[in-house]
Formats: sequence, structure tokens, C-alpha cells
Amino acid sequence: MDLDAIKERIAEAHSGRKWILTADAAAGATPMVEQLREWESGPLMVVAANEGVGDLPDVERTYYTRTSGDTIMGGIRAYLDSIEEPTRELRRAVDTFDPDREALNLFASFSRRSDLFGRAIYGARPAEWGALEDKMLIDELCDAAGIARAPSEIVAVANAAAAAERLAGDLGTVWVADNTEGWHGGGEYVRWVRTAEDVAPTLEWFVEHANRVRVMPFLEGIPSSIHGFNTGNGSAVFLPVELMIFRHAEGPEFVYGQAANFWEAPAEIRDQMRDAGRRMGAVLAQRVGYLGAFGIDGVATAEGFLPTELNPRMSVGHGLQARAADVPLGSIERLLIAGDLDIDATELEETIVSAAETSRGGGMLLPIAGEYEAAETGVTFTEAGAFAVDIEETSDATMKIGPGGFGSIIIVRLDPERNEVGPPLAPKVLQTVALAEQLWGLEVPPLEPAPNPF
Repeated sequence: MDLDAIKERIAEAHSGRKWILTADAAAGATPMVEQLREWESGPLMVVAANEGVGDLPDVERTYYTRTSGDTIMGGIRAYLDSIEEPTRELRRAVDTFDPDREALNLFASFSRRSDLFGRAIYGARPAEWGALEDKMLIDELCDAAGIARAPSEIVAVANAAAAAERLAGDLGTVWVADNTEGWHGGGEYVRWVRTAEDVAPTLEWFVEHANRVRVMPFLEGIPSSIHGFNTGNGSAVFLPVELMIFRHAEGPEFVYGQAANFWEAPAEIRDQMRDAGRRMGAVLAQRVGYLGAFGIDGVATAEGFLPTELNPRMSVGHGLQARAADVPLGSIERLLIAGDLDIDATELEETIVSAAETSRGGGMLLPIAGEYEAAETGVTFTEAGAFAVDIEETSDATMKIGPGGFGSIIIVRLDPERNEVGPPLAPKVLQTVALAEQLWGLEVPPLEPAPNPF
């Protein structure tokens, strides 16, 4: 793959244009702003919910909507509402920045709109692609693709208890809501029903938030994901990624903490996951002409990988592997959808997979309730747990805390040179939570990693 030619084409598509970057955390837009400056783009404006954690972007105008929510999804939805139905003040700010309406929007991947603030979204994704977020679709899609899956039932909330009785294994069942309240992620609308005593409070919660639920047996194993990318001439499929999904020690919720790709899936699991990605990519292309990134989340069990949901969008696992190859996958997706670029799926896959095999990365991004002062530390791991070291010293990881759309966020980034490739890293990463509690006085419910079945 001629990566230099692709980057040149991307630079041409952005150069000389005025851009509005929408990102719930302003710091998340900083790398793209720096890249746009190299491409001689501008002027630039960022519309964000809050500052986030990290260096803020150097742009001509920044506007904060100051939206938040009681949950992660609540924060995301509040931010989306603020940019999709902007206040007069925000409209005035945008119009002042762009009086001639020349600007284009970047980074609006969660929005199902084709424009914001009266300006087009560059590389906007069709609404029918976004509709694939519905958690009720995964089983039918897997069946169409010939992908093995666990048994499940989609039922009205009132019938979920009966479905659970039919499907429960030794560890109970898992319920997930439909999209009655809109698309959702991060495990927020998922509940683990371990015993018969859990049914009544779980039903009470779902009655308030959903019309239907998908019920399936609880799957013991490593939460993991396979990521693909449709180019128009096929599907590039990357490597399995470990998901940092933790269990409440006593409660029914799961906590999503991003991903890392230090884990080496057993060869048969790896092959199965990559085959599933290729099959799903073909079905998505056939049904809706899907282009760009998608991922299948699931559980790597002792019996094989079993999918639990489809994510029809770019996710952390894509970024981990694309960065290893220095491939600007997000920009490629936008240009591809906009019709400004052609790219070969086989060449893209070979480029990213070969780099991701040798360059690992990731860590944890854990949302927590409460507002805490920004802070950071280096982290070193020993058999006794995680310990703080000076941020300037050589360390196994760095850990930061700062504001998020829901309370605060802990960000842990692992040094790829100082962390072992092979076993799952969730148990190690989770040690940093205890350290954060000690350093910064956090209050975090007790969390547990999934056990390794291999």
C-alpha cells in the first residue's frame, strides 16, 4: 500500500479548508488540530462539552456546551443534543467564526445528521448505517453471515424472566436493552442476572428504559473484539483486541474501560474471530453498502468466540492497531465515504496487521462518579500491586484523572516496551484503580476482571 500517496491525498482534501471540530472533550481534538495545521488548514473551531484530560487544542475559537449527564450515555447524548439542536448562543458563535458558511464539520461520527450548524459533515455516515447500532440485530446478522453464536431470545420486557429461565446457565443470563432511548454502548444498558433474586430489580430497571430485551446465557471468558474496515472492494480485518470490561463484585452492572491489544488470543480463537469479521463485513456491504470501520464485540470462551454486539463505527481497537502502522484510518474512512479516495482492502489489512503484530498499546479509560482535581502520575507494577512513581521517571504506565461528560475520567496508558505480550491485561490494569483511590481519594465500587479460561 502506497501510504505516502494516501497521506498526500488526505492532506489535499483538508488543506486550505475551514473546519469545525466536534468532540465531547476538547483535548480529544488536539491531535487532529495539530495535523490540520501541518496540512495548512484553517481557521479552526472546536465545539466541545468540556476541556477533557490533556493538552487543549490551539484554535481560533473554542466553544464549550458544558453539557453533562448522570451516566456515560447521558453525557454523550446531552452533548449530541447540544450540537444537533444548538442554542442561539452556539449558532451565533459558529456564524461569527464562519460568516460565509464555508466551513465543514469533522468528528461527528456519533451523530446521525448530515450537517450541523447549517454546515455539512465531511464524510457523513448514512442513517441506515447508524441504525445497525440496535443491539437486537446481532443474532440475525450473525445467522446471515454464518457466524456461530450463543442461544438468545428477543422478547418484550414483561417476558424476559421466562426467557431467562429457558436460557440460564450456571452463571445466569445477560440482558441488553433495545434502542427505545436511543443507541447505547459501554455496557450501560446491559445487566447480569445471576440468580432468581436478581430478576425483579432487573425487570424494574428495564421497564423504565426499554420495550424489548435480548436475553442470552452469561458467557465466561475474556471480553474481546474483532475489528474490520470495508473499502468497497472487500473487508480488511485486523487482530483480536482485549476489552477492559469489569464486573461489579456484587451488582448486576458491567463497567467498560476501553481496550488494549497486548493479549494474544489462542490461534484457533484468533482465526475464528478474524473469519467472523470477514463474514460480517461482507453482509454489511451487501445489505447497506457499508463503508468504513465496524467491530464485533463478544467473549472468547473455552469453546470459542461468541459475539454479543455489532458496533458499526470506528472504535478504540481500530485506533490501537492503525496507530501502530501510522495509518490515519479515521481520515481514510471520511475520504472513502465522501468519494475522495479509493483503497484496497487486502493492502490495508496487510499494512495494519503486520504493524500491530509487533507494536502493542492501550490501557484503560474509566469513568467515575464525582468531580476530582486534575492530576497525573507514573505507575509501576509489582507482584504486590501498582505503585506511583514520578511522572518523569521510567514507568510501566501513566495515569491521569480529569473531567468527563459524566463525573471524572481515569486514563491509564501502558508502555508497550514494559508490559508483557500474551496474557490478558485487565487484572493488571485494574490494580491502578486501587492506586487512584489511595492517591486521590476516589470512591469506586469494587470491580473484578474476567477470569482467563485458557
